[in-house]
Amino acid sequence: MRQQGIKQTDERRTMQFVYGNTVKEMQASSPSRGEEVHRELEEKKRREQEERERRRREEEENQKRKRKRQATARRNQARMLMSPGYLLFVAGALAVMAVVTVCYLQMRAELTRNTKQVAALESQLVELKSNNDSREQKLEASVDLESIRRKAMEELGMVYPSQGQIEYFEVKDSDYMNQYGEIPKR
Repeated sequence: MRQQGIKQTDERRTMQFVYGNTVKEMQASSPSRGEEVHRELEEKKRREQEERERRRREEEENQKRKRKRQATARRNQARMLMSPGYLLFVAGALAVMAVVTVCYLQMRAELTRNTKQVAALESQLVELKSNNDSREQKLEASVDLESIRRKAMEELGMVYPSQGQIEYFEVKDSDYMNQYGEIPKR
C-alpha cells in the first residue's frame, strides 16, 4: 500500500487536472528549467541564423539588381552615343551654341566701340565748351561799352528816350513774345 501511495503521488504530479477532478489527458512530466532555457537558446540561435541568411540573400539579390541596372545603363549609353538621331541633335546644339556665341561677341564688340565713341564725343564737347567760354570772356573784355555809348551819342546823334516815349507791357504766359504786327499807339 505504501508503494501505491507513492505511485499515486507521482501520478498526480504528472497528470493535469482540469475542471475539477476529471483527467482529460495524460501528459509526460514537464521538462526541467535548464532544458527549457537550453531549448530557448537553441531556438534563438536558429532564428538569428535564419535572419542572417535572409539578409545575406537580400543583399545578394540587391547586388544582382544593381549590376543588372548598371549593365543596362551602359548598353543604353552606348546605343545613344552611336545613334544618328543623337549625333544630329548634338551637332545641331553645337551649331546653335556657336551662332549665339558669335552674335554675343559681335554685340559686345559693338558696345565697346560705341562706348569709346561716346567717351571721345564727351571729351570733345568739354573741349568745345571750354573754348567757347574763353572766347566769350575775350569778347566781353574787348568791348568797351562806354566808348560805344559816346560814339553813338556824339557821332550818330542818339539820345536817351524821354518819359513819354517809354511804354511798358505785361507778359502773362511766357518770358518771350512774338510780334506779328505794329505796337498800337495810345
